[in-house]
Amino acid sequence: MSDLRLIRGASNSRFGGIHWYEWKPKEEAVVGPPVRDLVLLHPVPLDATVFNVIAPLLAAGRTVVAPEYPGHGRSDALREAPTIGKYAEAMVDMLRARDTHGAADLLGYAAGCLVAGEMALRYPDEIHALVLVDVPYFSASERRQKLREHGDVPGCLAAWSYPCQERFPMVGQACLVVNTQRELLEPAQEAAGALANARFTTIPGEGGLADPSLAEKVSAATLEFLAS
Repeated sequence: MSDLRLIRGASNSRFGGIHWYEWKPKEEAVVGPPVRDLVLLHPVPLDATVFNVIAPLLAAGRTVVAPEYPGHGRSDALREAPTIGKYAEAMVDMLRARDTHGAADLLGYAAGCLVAGEMALRYPDEIHALVLVDVPYFSASERRQKLREHGDVPGCLAAWSYPCQERFPMVGQACLVVNTQRELLEPAQEAAGALANARFTTIPGEGGLADPSLAEKVSAATLEFLAS
């Protein structure tokens, strides 16, 4: 979009450099109250380029940042086994290094939902609201099976080791749970029911957030929720 600037950069964290993409209006002055930064948290084992289609749609009058977890994309590798907790710490370190001037909003996609939830739990004063798209809210037995199948992939090891059913019920921030994939409908509904302050909506689509039509619908629902 011609009225946006796309910037690439990196910020320090306790795990090394965190690479990020940033979309922001060329005219940064916003009429009315300041709008919180929106942080996009990617699936694993993918990277932040998964948001290339939806990020410009979300950057209407706000700064949108898509960082990459340690060991993903262009961020520095971890020297230890990855966990969702470490990803959450790295993301908050990145926010603090960037000085976002207040609490940020989060949009998590797939395993990024787990990172968003953990950030909200560990740093409640720094996280305002959450949008969780296609939540992999699986039972312990389902996660054990996924670990057997994909546990050798670092990002998957972190995701399927995360006890979401223990952690999500403690998240207190307002959440919008969005389901786009039929096979994740039941887990998404269960996640919305477990969260203390959640709305649920279904936006059917194919191709994930890289599909322009679906990205437009999800971005509209996101912006409406964040403005409420």
